Amino acid sequence: MATSLRRDVTTNMNYTRGWRNFYLSLIVVFWATLASALRVNYEVLESWDPDACKYDEYFDAVSLSCVRCNASKNLVPAADRLRCQCDESSGMIGSENGHPLCTACDPNMTATADGRNCILRPNETCRCSSNQIRLDRNVNGALLDAVLCVTCVQGTYPSPDCTKCLPCDREYSGHVNCMCPSTTHVRLRSYCLHKDDVADWPDIRSTYLVKFRSENVDSYYLRSELQVAVHLCKKKDRIACEHLSNICALTLYSDNVACMFFMHTAMAPVWLFYNKEDGAAVINNTRIPERYSLKKGDNNTFLDFTIARFALNGKFLSIGRPIFPCQILRNVRFGVNFSRKCKITAAELFNAQVELLSPYLTFKQDNKSFIHALPVIVKSSDQNIKNIKEILHQQLVRKFFLVDNISGFKALPVFMHSGLTKAAEPSALRYMKSLIVLVNVQNEKNHAKIFAPILIVEYDELTYQDFLDNSDVTIDYKVVFTLNDNDIDYNIQITIGIFTGIALIFSSVKAWNYYKRNYNGNLSVAVLFWFLVYAMGATGNAIMFVCISACVYLFVFYKGQTVPYILLPDENSEENIRTYIIVAFSFKLVEMIGFVCQHWNLSVFFIDWEQSRMTRDQPKYDSPHTSLKKLYSNRFPKSEDKSSKITSDIIASKRRRRFHRTNRNASPSELSKSSSTEKNTPDFSSVCSIARSPLQEATERSYTHDFPISIWRTYFIANEWCKLQTRRRINTALQSIYTLCILQIFKLESWMLAIPESTTANKSVEIENNFTLQYAICMFVYIFVYLAQWLVRLAFYERYIRNRLQKFVDLCSIANISVFILAHNYYGFYVHGRSVHGFADTDLPTLINDLKKEEDNLCAHRGLVPGTTDQTFILSLTQSFKSLYDELTKQKSNGNIGIFKGSDAASKNWKQLFETKAKIRLFLMQFLDHCSEHEDYIIKERHMLEKLWDVSFEDAKDKSVFYIDNNYSFNKVLLHGNEWLLATFEITTFAFFLALHNSYIVASIATVIISQLFLMIIKCNVKTNLCDKSLLDKRFLM
Repeated sequence: MATSLRRDVTTNMNYTRGWRNFYLSLIVVFWATLASALRVNYEVLESWDPDACKYDEYFDAVSLSCVRCNASKNLVPAADRLRCQCDESSGMIGSENGHPLCTACDPNMTATADGRNCILRPNETCRCSSNQIRLDRNVNGALLDAVLCVTCVQGTYPSPDCTKCLPCDREYSGHVNCMCPSTTHVRLRSYCLHKDDVADWPDIRSTYLVKFRSENVDSYYLRSELQVAVHLCKKKDRIACEHLSNICALTLYSDNVACMFFMHTAMAPVWLFYNKEDGAAVINNTRIPERYSLKKGDNNTFLDFTIARFALNGKFLSIGRPIFPCQILRNVRFGVNFSRKCKITAAELFNAQVELLSPYLTFKQDNKSFIHALPVIVKSSDQNIKNIKEILHQQLVRKFFLVDNISGFKALPVFMHSGLTKAAEPSALRYMKSLIVLVNVQNEKNHAKIFAPILIVEYDELTYQDFLDNSDVTIDYKVVFTLNDNDIDYNIQITIGIFTGIALIFSSVKAWNYYKRNYNGNLSVAVLFWFLVYAMGATGNAIMFVCISACVYLFVFYKGQTVPYILLPDENSEENIRTYIIVAFSFKLVEMIGFVCQHWNLSVFFIDWEQSRMTRDQPKYDSPHTSLKKLYSNRFPKSEDKSSKITSDIIASKRRRRFHRTNRNASPSELSKSSSTEKNTPDFSSVCSIARSPLQEATERSYTHDFPISIWRTYFIANEWCKLQTRRRINTALQSIYTLCILQIFKLESWMLAIPESTTANKSVEIENNFTLQYAICMFVYIFVYLAQWLVRLAFYERYIRNRLQKFVDLCSIANISVFILAHNYYGFYVHGRSVHGFADTDLPTLINDLKKEEDNLCAHRGLVPGTTDQTFILSLTQSFKSLYDELTKQKSNGNIGIFKGSDAASKNWKQLFETKAKIRLFLMQFLDHCSEHEDYIIKERHMLEKLWDVSFEDAKDKSVFYIDNNYSFNKVLLHGNEWLLATFEITTFAFFLALHNSYIVASIATVIISQLFLMIIKCNVKTNLCDKSLLDKRFLM
């Protein structure tokens, strides 16, 4: 039974203990919730002026308002009017809620100097002379019977409170010279504390360490002040708690004693930390009811920031508008992002006063002024806070500082005794490197309202050597406005993703075309490589299109608005746009290099249709007795019937019987070996007869031979081809000049300022150009000028003045030379330049007469098919044709390059080179005249989809296909036909240097230089490639 009784007692005790712990938990939660509620209430306070407090009121540094001292409790405002103290006839017997607890003295007694006790008034007077101190206690601490005035001896002077005599050489004037029993008490500065009060103090070196980047400093200031501040703050001394919170701020809110004291004291009288759980509520706080305007001149255009200043020892200094270098936190205009760099010397920082600052935002409601507490984030150098969402993971605090030149002094041991002394030089100095004011603007129904702004502070350090060198220090100050739920980065990324998908589809089509035109059944790794090149080029175009569109959209809708529906992106978003531009430029550069490489493989051959003609030899000597009349009497025919004529029927018949039939099993190379070109060419002497000269009549016997075909027509066409291949529709130099002129003449620079006004006023010195606006305006002007040039060239110049492509085709017809172009293995172009007159080596009258016949439609048409005018074709060749063509081109040996260099051994290679050229010419002439035994072609029209997508759905298997082309598609191997690629590359280059240097002048110059550099490379490549593939001598190319 006793055991059962003990069990019941034990159960009841555990039950009681459990309920007691439960109640204690509820009490803790209640007080923590109450403290959190009180701190939330402190977020929005009515604005008070400290000078406006009445005679019986003091300014409370916590609530920032005037609070009356309770006279019934013998309290009066102190001299600084920042706290209450006991009146002259009362003594303090304790403290209650941070206020002194006073008791009245007897009528013949007065309060002591420290205000803690009452003492009998002196008989003569209450005042002492200027060289006396006022004593009310004995040396042992006991009260005297009356106030005693003691004269300070020579070498000492009264303290400011007239309570002690201080030596003249004393460095610290706050020390009280009194006895403190070392057995039971501990001296801390001027305080004598009982050992039981400081028994739990961690008096180790790590307690006083301040972590700097260069080293950890055993701070003399923390050694002197930290323990006292902690002890007095435990006693609910508000100034001491402010002091302790300042020490915590100086250590950048590290996990030290000062900060842990606030984080674990729910009812601490100083609000220093926000609860991490309340981060989202603080950021999304909508307790600022004022609506701001973007319109210049309105009363609510600027944000009114207020700063509460505290001395390092915790004393409240003032509250009002910020007084910072470079007008920081002043004249902050709503909706305008701006940045400023402020320079200050290291000496100014070392000599500055240390102050702790609490930020507020002042606003009006119901004709009253209120202030809203603003959170502060102290970020380290390795943190990168890009947006509001990342702030949720940061610790929000209430104080920051501009400079800390106190905590960096080391505490040095004194070897004579166990004390410490202050180092003569600071080991480090900490200063505010950057300040970012992040203002999140509300969206939807609450347009023009803002959430509580957030201050993001970053600190840097200086050494004492920087102070000696008086180095310049730069402070970065930025104000960034963001629109809630308007993530421009996300929208740009999604749009780029969509357009990139479309670009990949087009790249796949181009890669399929490349595969069809080069391999046609034989898949190769090169197809994948060129797919990547095409994909990079198309993706670069997509990225540039999205970035330009986004910036132009922001520019159009930001300028002129009064209610903030759209705001400019912040610096991180602009940096992302810059990154996109750099990526786009890299992609376009790869595409441009690929375009240059494709020109290296371009194969061009000039087919000279001119035939050798029979002519008579010149006499071996001219008779000096032959008269001029006789010499030129029969130079020209006397009647037109005897003049040379040629008709389309003759040409057609000549084409049909031009070449003799060869063995069906003979290859083109064997054909070339068995008969030369000149032996198998038709004789046009009967058609193109030339009148005999008088010299021929003067001789009894004349000789005839085949007159060689002139090579100058071929070189003339080759030089024109070189010019045409590097000729563009757009002049890049004029493009840049026009762009610069428009930007300067129309003063568009003022539109680049980050202000909502669409104005052309003079540029403000305080507001810099915004990258988004600058990029939008410059790119718009550049593209506008480009389109203007292109339209003028296309709609006017090429239509009414000169079409270079048509002129080149006409020139080929006059020169009797066709151009065979292989852009890929099985894909190319053909320009039919065969003269309808049968020859081109003639004099000017005959040439003019021939052109007149064409104009009057008295001869055959120029087309490849008789009776047509189609001269340009797109080729789709068979594999067998390409094999035969490659077999002929491989017959030229590497030694042929010697003639291009003019070496002595060149004559040995001439014959082989000319034979190779003649074989290729013969093969192509036979092929084009349908006289080839092995290869043939058909001529047809392209389908609409084939023209639209530039593809060929049918493969050339048995016969090659000549697609009729009326749009001069051979310009695809020219710069003239690749204007889209060149234009997008130059636009991307302009945007790249604009993003890199923020200067459209530098961007224009760099674009011209890079464009000309690529043009020079292409020109050199064109000549080299033409000599190699067309078997021409480079010395005769202009």
